[in-house]
Amino acid sequence: MRFFSFLLLALPTAIRADYQTVLDDIDSISTQLASLTESVDAVAPGIPGLSPALQVQVDATTLDKEIVAGASHAADSPPFANGSLQVGLALIALQPTITDALGQISEKNTTFGELGIIVLASLTQLKRNTDAFAEEIVPKLGALEAALAPGVIKAIDGAFDGAIAAALNAIVVELAGFVVMY
Repeated sequence: MRFFSFLLLALPTAIRADYQTVLDDIDSISTQLASLTESVDAVAPGIPGLSPALQVQVDATTLDKEIVAGASHAADSPPFANGSLQVGLALIALQPTITDALGQISEKNTTFGELGIIVLASLTQLKRNTDAFAEEIVPKLGALEAALAPGVIKAIDGAFDGAIAAALNAIVVELAGFVVMY
C-alpha cells in the first residue's frame, strides 16, 4: 500500500492556468521588455558595443521564453470570464512598451553591425511567438476586449514589421559595405 502512495506522490501534478497566470506572464513580459530596452540603449558601434549587443540577444531569448510560456498558459486557461477586462487592460498597457522597444531597436539597427542578422532572426522569432500568444489569448477574452484586440495586435505587428524592415535594411547596408571592401 505504501508503494502505491509513493507512486501517487511521484506523479507530476498538472497546474491549471487561469487568467491570473496569464496576467503574471504579461507582467513578466513587461519586465523583460524593460531589460531588453535597457540593453538596446547600451549598444554602441564597434568593439565597445559587442557585450551590450550580445546582452540584447540574451534578453531577446529570455523574452521569447516568457512569450512562449504565456501562450502555453493562455492555451491551458479556460475563458477569462471575470478576468477578461484585467487581461485586456494589461495587453493594452503592454502595447506601447512593445512598440517603444521595437522602435528603439529600429533606431539602433545600424549599430548592431555584423550582429544584425542575429537581431533579424530574433525579431522574426519574437513576432511569430507574439502572434501565437495573441491567437491563444483573444478567444479567451470577453466580447468587448476581443473587439479591441485586433487594433492592439495590428499596432504591435506594425512595430514588428518596422523593426524587421530596419534590420533587413541594416544587413543590406552592411553587406554592401563588405562587397565594396573586397
